[in-house]
Amino acid sequence: MTEMNKVVIEKVKDFCKKVIESSRCRNLPFHNWQHTKDVVENSKFLAKHENLPEKTVEELIIASYFHDIGNIKGTVGHEKLSCKYAQEFLTEEGYPDRHIINVISNIKATEMPQQPETLSQKVICDADLAHLGKSTFSLNNSNLRQEWERYNGQLFTDEQWTALNVNFLESHSFHTKSAEEQYNEQKRKNIKKFISNNY
Repeated sequence: MTEMNKVVIEKVKDFCKKVIESSRCRNLPFHNWQHTKDVVENSKFLAKHENLPEKTVEELIIASYFHDIGNIKGTVGHEKLSCKYAQEFLTEEGYPDRHIINVISNIKATEMPQQPETLSQKVICDADLAHLGKSTFSLNNSNLRQEWERYNGQLFTDEQWTALNVNFLESHSFHTKSAEEQYNEQKRKNIKKFISNNY
């Protein structure tokens, strides 16, 4: 990884971890530091399998660390604040403007409903929702429900929660071939389990 600026990536990691773990996010069951780390690793994995250039991978890793940092102030529109944090930090670090623009566009792409345009945007979107196609989906989904109920005031009956999730899972499609190959089979299993009320 000769082109990748590992020093900047490490600084970004340390900064985002400090901000996230010293905010309300440290208590969030889902959108916490662990989720951020998972998205970073998912982005690395998918970027490798999509054969993205090293500089693009660097931008993706940085965007993945910053993508949910705006949650420190609340869920609604958090991507905008995440972009602000990334812009200010990277500018202060002397990161090139042309790469900052790409980082920002990657962060913006994670806003729901996802509408990625570039391959790097598709990668980070799939990385953000990769848990839909993992065997840990049950735990992550339970954590997300707790978070919505406890911090967003969104209460669901079991029937409502099942219907909401089955509808989302069935309507969701991964954007990259790598994500489809890696996660689709488990996602189908997760849907079946949800319908069978095993969640």
